[in-house]
Amino acid sequence: MVAMPNPTLHDRFYNARNDPSLVVIEGFHPLKHAFRFGAELLEVVSPDPSALADLQSEYAPDIKTPFKDLAQPVSEELFDRLAPVRPPTGVMAIARRPVVDLAALLSNKAPVPVVLLENPRNLFNIGAAVRASAAAGAAGVVNTGNLDPWKPAALTSGVGLQFAIPV
Repeated sequence: MVAMPNPTLHDRFYNARNDPSLVVIEGFHPLKHAFRFGAELLEVVSPDPSALADLQSEYAPDIKTPFKDLAQPVSEELFDRLAPVRPPTGVMAIARRPVVDLAALLSNKAPVPVVLLENPRNLFNIGAAVRASAAAGAAGVVNTGNLDPWKPAALTSGVGLQFAIPV
């Protein structure tokens, strides 16, 4: 069953983009990592939830919860209105943004680096830095600039690994 166009759903996605306690996840790979690392998913939508099963079996066979069961079906028209650019993998979500204890992160005595992004200028580069930091086993990422490492573009280029380490 496909949901009728729902301005309330549109409003929730629109408002989530401006709410510092929430993040909008655009695409399968960021959603996969958000789920894998325990994100609190509030809403998952797709115009074709059954297509998520194919993506999941290919790219996330270790995740046993079927994403197609998590996704609320929406019309193609509504899905296209939920983001400035339609995610090609056909899924979007709203999740609660993790709270980071900066003092605890910086006072950690473990011999692992904390990566500092000093006034970065590009959301895609922020995502790439988060992705590399997670792959290298960093304790976390600290950003001193005005750009938000949780914006959808940064989440997409970081493939959702913002949920893997404190950012």
